[in-house]
Amino acid sequence: MGQGSHSRVVLIGRGNVATHIGIALEEAGYLLYRAGGKHRDVPLPKDADLYVIAVTDSAIRQVAEEIGDVDGLVIHMAGSVPLDILPQKRRGVIYPMQTFSRDRDLDFRRIPLFVESDTDMDSVQHVASSLSEIVYAMDSRRRSVLHLAAVFCCNFTNRMYGLACDLLDAEGIPFSVMLPLIDETAAKVHDLAPSKAQTGPAVRWDEGVMRKHLMMLADSNARDIYELVSKDIHNDKLRLEEDKGNCP
Repeated sequence: MGQGSHSRVVLIGRGNVATHIGIALEEAGYLLYRAGGKHRDVPLPKDADLYVIAVTDSAIRQVAEEIGDVDGLVIHMAGSVPLDILPQKRRGVIYPMQTFSRDRDLDFRRIPLFVESDTDMDSVQHVASSLSEIVYAMDSRRRSVLHLAAVFCCNFTNRMYGLACDLLDAEGIPFSVMLPLIDETAAKVHDLAPSKAQTGPAVRWDEGVMRKHLMMLADSNARDIYELVSKDIHNDKLRLEEDKGNCP
């Protein structure tokens, strides 16, 4: 599959991922037809070189069935959806492991792409390499584990930022005061394993501090999260100490 004017791409999707992959495809020289989301009045073209399905996970099967039997390569971009959901004879997955927001610019060339195909890996690899400098082959099972890990690293972490922001807002403290702490926390794991980088009252099991924190939390859900995560942090420390003690 060539690039530029010889490669016609149909992009299905309207969300954050579709917005960014559309920009990346155009910058790579593909002729892009934005077909809209999973619901449309105009049928999808049947003569494209590449079909990119960038819709919600639950809608991938429906869109793939609508594309039907085509000669072009059909790919989806989901981390947790297996390859075999696509019925086409030329099929693949390109999963960009990144958090996407429509109004935030990203350098797609630096986003790791995880690819899979059982029918045309060369073409999938070629497309991925035209979009990013970082491409890994990975099967559906391992990619689903990768996606789960990404949920912990990104989505759950961001929710913690939200809880912190709520606490600060109630006292008129700007969330920006947290940014140096957030930046250093993220930077540390470039050099240290997360377990080695862990700090805070839960590691020390400072019951006085933790009891005070719990009393300050008016929201019962926030209290539950604080208790659950604190116990897990401390239990992880105990497990590490036990493993170290069992070393020959």
